[in-house]
Amino acid sequence: MSRKVVIEINFNNYGMDPQRLTREWLGRRVGIFRRFTLHCLKAQTNQDFLAVLKLSKESGELMQEILAEQEPLPSNIRFGTNIESVRAILAFAEGAEDIYIARLDSDDLYHKTFVQQLYDVQPQPGTMALINQNGYLWDSVNHEMAPAFHRSPQFYVYLYKTAEYAAGYRVKLPGRGTHGNVIELPHELLAPRNYVNIVHSSNTSIKKVPPKDRLNREEMAAVLREFMI
Repeated sequence: MSRKVVIEINFNNYGMDPQRLTREWLGRRVGIFRRFTLHCLKAQTNQDFLAVLKLSKESGELMQEILAEQEPLPSNIRFGTNIESVRAILAFAEGAEDIYIARLDSDDLYHKTFVQQLYDVQPQPGTMALINQNGYLWDSVNHEMAPAFHRSPQFYVYLYKTAEYAAGYRVKLPGRGTHGNVIELPHELLAPRNYVNIVHSSNTSIKKVPPKDRLNREEMAAVLREFMI
């Protein structure tokens, strides 16, 4: 069974905030992406993946101008509109039976072995999603970190047949259609502590690192070495 792994990031294609279409907003968020998430993508032990950062159709040209002023991204990490991203995914997955599409925010991290895990896992027939319940919460402003557990967090993977994805099929979440509903799909759990959910100065909702089980500075550094280069 052949598969391809895709990491899908909704950069500014969702939301009502008009600021997300401005050069200032885009430049700031690209800076955050380069500070955090880009390093985790570059750190992946298996680089046979495609990362797509989805843009609103209104900001595609402006983003290309911003990117042209910066250090080039690796060829497997691309910004594009939804249509451009889907085309890139299908070209990348050509000839593969399955596409595994992992969701990630542009300011969070996956473990450096995450892509390899997705090539190694052998889900049962009928499984629609893989869920990462175990990770870390890291406050990069106050330098605090603790292990985290969420029953149905935003760190999950949809499993598609390439032909069905190419035909337009997309997983539809039950209930309210939020991250919390992914657990209601036929799913399997990935056991490793696979994600870092990051608090930084530009977060729209500030999470607090719980005082229980906080890591010391040396432990934090050791964890981050497993996620970033």
